[in-house]
Amino acid sequence: MNFKAKTILHKGTPRIAVYFEKNAALIARIKTFEDARWSASNKYWHLPDTEANRLHFKLPLAHTLVPNAEGMASIETFKRYLLSKRYSPNTINTYSDALKSFLTFCNTKAIKDISNEDVICYNNDYILKNNFSSSYQNQIVNSIKLFLR
Repeated sequence: MNFKAKTILHKGTPRIAVYFEKNAALIARIKTFEDARWSASNKYWHLPDTEANRLHFKLPLAHTLVPNAEGMASIETFKRYLLSKRYSPNTINTYSDALKSFLTFCNTKAIKDISNEDVICYNNDYILKNNFSSSYQNQIVNSIKLFLR
């Protein structure tokens, strides 16, 4: 099946939009999914945003897109620390977003189990693989260093 899928909000409801060339066989196949609907105005098929549908269309699972509970609590603590050290609001936002990205990457680990190897893997498997700028890489590394200090 030659398709493109992405998560969307359709009329305020989380859905998965599926785009493909008009083809009777593909249309019949998409209709086999529960609650599959055609949006004439947007020109895509959409399905409920479920774990099974995400797996079928090779989309990341929702729980892998955010840090674990310990990570979220740590980000809030980190923000309070930066505020107490009188960092600017822009720096606090930048550093906490950078830390959130890193902790999302490490969301299967406890904070105390994060090592230098995890930072190197994040750098190689996320930052370099996605060709992010060196300034973005620098912001990430500085926020991680400050957090882990």
